[in-house]
Amino acid sequence: MSTILWLVSFTLHGILIYFVIILNARLSAFKAAEMEQKQLLEETENTLTAFLMELKDENERLVRTLEKDDEIGIQKAEPQAEAPAEAAAGIPETEEDASLPLHIESMIGEVERKEDELNQEEYEDSAASFEKQALALHDEGLSPEEIARQLKSGKTEVELFLKFRGKLKNDS
Repeated sequence: MSTILWLVSFTLHGILIYFVIILNARLSAFKAAEMEQKQLLEETENTLTAFLMELKDENERLVRTLEKDDEIGIQKAEPQAEAPAEAAAGIPETEEDASLPLHIESMIGEVERKEDELNQEEYEDSAASFEKQALALHDEGLSPEEIARQLKSGKTEVELFLKFRGKLKNDS
């Protein structure tokens, strides 16, 4: 009976030693992954810090450049401001002349908004025509590769478009 107990004890000790070895291996793998993550985090932090420092330097240069431009603009504007004042001394200025720049600025803003709207409409129309053409070519029985070739677009783009529309049947 004592022999059986000794045998069971050694077996249990062997199993426990095996599990301790497995746990130790997992722990070392976990520590290695943790160290790798720390290194990756440090590299990312250093990269972002360098990027922010570059951005800060660039912003400071821009501010200095703008300040210089403002100083130059003020210096140029002073002589120009004196000359029109001397020339216009005998001519009275009307309200229309004073409000002209504001009116022009509002017109320019309005034109820019209209251009943006037209560009947006053209973009939407071109996207809609691409969709219509792709569906029409697919209905004619063309493969996605042939549709992409005719529309001068990517094969994957056409496949995804047809797949999202539920028109593409998977071969697999």
